Amino acid sequence: MCAVQYSLAALLLIAIASASGQTTVRWYQQDQVQQGQQLFKHKCAKCHGINAEGEPDWRKPDADGEYPPPPLNDDAYAWHHTLDQLREQVHFGSKSADGEMPSFDGKLNSDEIDAVIAYFQSKWSDRTYQIWQSRQILSATRHLREQQEPSQHPGTYWLKQHLGSVSDAPGVAMKTPAKGIREVRVRDDYVYLSEDGRYAFTGHMIDLRDGTDLTLLNRAMETKNLLKTFPVGDMLLYPAQGHEKTKLTIFTDTSCSYCRKMHREIPRFQSEGVSVRYIPYPRRGLDGKGYAQLKLIWCSEDPVQALSTYVETRDLPDPRKECIRAGAVEAGYHLGNSLGISGTPFQVLENGETIKGFKPASEVLERLKIDSEPG
Repeated sequence: MCAVQYSLAALLLIAIASASGQTTVRWYQQDQVQQGQQLFKHKCAKCHGINAEGEPDWRKPDADGEYPPPPLNDDAYAWHHTLDQLREQVHFGSKSADGEMPSFDGKLNSDEIDAVIAYFQSKWSDRTYQIWQSRQILSATRHLREQQEPSQHPGTYWLKQHLGSVSDAPGVAMKTPAKGIREVRVRDDYVYLSEDGRYAFTGHMIDLRDGTDLTLLNRAMETKNLLKTFPVGDMLLYPAQGHEKTKLTIFTDTSCSYCRKMHREIPRFQSEGVSVRYIPYPRRGLDGKGYAQLKLIWCSEDPVQALSTYVETRDLPDPRKECIRAGAVEAGYHLGNSLGISGTPFQVLENGETIKGFKPASEVLERLKIDSEPG
């Protein structure tokens, strides 16, 4: 009970500070961060890493079906948990969620748990923290509204009537910083609803104080987190030459001529310090030629070489009876649909921003903020 009251009080202070233009005010103090650093070092770093970076393969369950410790730094695995949920996780552990997190009941008191959370949240960028903060405010106040508001916003009801398709069904109508305006996701786009649900409009919501495009910010964060659900081991990796400056993830299809054109740009990316990661996306569905071809490539003995060979010669590898990546193509297809991909190539920058269709490496490098080497 005390923890919930503390959260609401802290959120009110944050909301007041935000209204006055201090958009990066955080709920914790610097002395909590310093205390949390020492506690984290002795209690948490063994599993989550000294810098809260987590285990490299944290998305993959081990032989016992348990997930390794995830990152808690600005990779922002924890950004979608409220403050009370984070406290509960530290207090009780994660055994009920197939994780390895032990309980710290009796080992850390409530103030020490807050200090640990303050420490790893201090590693979050302002952008990550602001998104967490807005969702935290919504979550912490939602239970106060449930008795006064219908569970379904009237605007989402009318959207469903007009859209018709189950795959296009709108998500939950979330409050926005604009009074009386709700935001609901429909496939890869956002629709904004009036408070009474009668009017809907599309476009971008921009904070005119600082020019922040809140629509793009939301979309990038959701894309970034959806991308983390696809195992890195099921991607085809073309590593950067020398020091890696950033990563570029591309959804590709063998039946796409522009994908083949994109593939020929890879040496340029590699020479500029960009690692390219491929995810298969059969754009014509799971019964088309592209699906069968992508599966042959992903299931080959050397998928990276097999894809490059196909681009140049159209030769496909022989089928293999056993394939550890058999489900990767189907998983890539479903992930692409979740992102609203309508064509390939579809590129995702490391910060979650996207590029639709083919663009020469020079243009993509500008978006990646990678300076070309002279000569």
